[in-house]
Amino acid sequence: MKSNESRIYVLAEAPVLRAIFTMAMPVMFGMLIQILYNMVDTFFIGKLNDVNQLAASNLGFPFFMITMAIGGIIGIGSSSVISRYIGMKKLNEAGDIVGLSLYLLLAMGVVVTALCLAFMDPILMLLGAHGDVVGPTRGYLTPLVIGSSIIMANYALGIMIRSEGAPMNAMVGMLIGSVTNIILNPIMIFTFKLGIAGSAWATVIANTAGLCWYIWCYARKSMLKISPGRHVWKTAYLKGILSIGIPSGLNQGLMALSGILTNNLAAAYGATILASLGIASKVNSMIILLLIGLAAGCQPLFGYNYGAKNKARLISILKTAMIVAVIMGLAMLALFTLAGKHLIAIFSPIPEVIEQGRFILTAVSCSAPIIGIFMITMNCLQALGKAIPSLILSTGRQGLFYIPILFILSATFGFHGLVFTQAIVDVLMVITATIMLRHVIKTDPLLHAQ
Repeated sequence: MKSNESRIYVLAEAPVLRAIFTMAMPVMFGMLIQILYNMVDTFFIGKLNDVNQLAASNLGFPFFMITMAIGGIIGIGSSSVISRYIGMKKLNEAGDIVGLSLYLLLAMGVVVTALCLAFMDPILMLLGAHGDVVGPTRGYLTPLVIGSSIIMANYALGIMIRSEGAPMNAMVGMLIGSVTNIILNPIMIFTFKLGIAGSAWATVIANTAGLCWYIWCYARKSMLKISPGRHVWKTAYLKGILSIGIPSGLNQGLMALSGILTNNLAAAYGATILASLGIASKVNSMIILLLIGLAAGCQPLFGYNYGAKNKARLISILKTAMIVAVIMGLAMLALFTLAGKHLIAIFSPIPEVIEQGRFILTAVSCSAPIIGIFMITMNCLQALGKAIPSLILSTGRQGLFYIPILFILSATFGFHGLVFTQAIVDVLMVITATIMLRHVIKTDPLLHAQ
């Protein structure tokens, strides 16, 4: 009981900056672990000194993003509904949402695995694998396909468990998965001599370890009573999950699609550029994932205070979180500018990869000081249950804006247009998101109810 009261205190009453760091720091630390998780694969694959296998890991990564996107439909949609139900003191309904989510994740996992195994060759072509890169890409992708249901469920449950004010449980799950991945990667790649496929198997096993932790948390540590029976299949529950989850899933899915399109365009410049792009993108994910962690940590605060009709606290949390995001972005941009070459060199000793990777990192990280504003705004709109604005923003950054601008700039400016596209799009999206959020806050009836 005291644990539950402490969680509610953080959501409802704790000083704003303290509440943000209480909720966000474990998530951000978990994201640091996730960064390490993502980079471990590239680091050990780089030790093979094979540019084709480095390129293959970059080509296969969008599929990993797609599985997370599908899991995110359930995880983020459920998280939004759960936090609002808790804010309205409806704990039984919040528990029902968790039960329904488990059913949905199982069904989605089975479908995705079956379809991907059946259409592996067309998927490899779609990802941009050609020539000597096809074999390594197949080796990397096959374990990820087999374990896709586990990857989805691990990602979704990690998001959902934060929604009840338990970010430490989410962080521990990520830590378990990351440590497992770090230990298994060199064993699978070098000891068992599986090469790039060993890295993928390590990822699947690591996700399994994290998933087991989350299941145990829901069985023993959650404030919610989980009873996945027939009663959880309610239209209102499904609508609540999917109305927010689909826009978020589209966002992550479009990120994967944009990665595929970018890789296909980059493939024209050769395997060295593909490898350099993959490493630079992983390094840039340091700031992206940290800002995602900040925004995701704030989401339960947004949802609870919206459900509790506490407009003043909601706005205060928003403003403070945005200031923190800008400071973080500036710090990371300075790091990438001053030490970019050394960061790239950690993952590959090949001089051409280091030089190209340093330039690409400079290009893709230009928007670091402002991109956190967009992420916080989008998470806030998701937490408030604003499906249409969430859909527009989710599809905008990696779809409505990114994809057409990518082709225009790539055709006009070649390689330079290709690598600077994301920074240009981020500026446009921050402006769009800010306008939308101001409109929602001014017009939402619940925030103006007495």
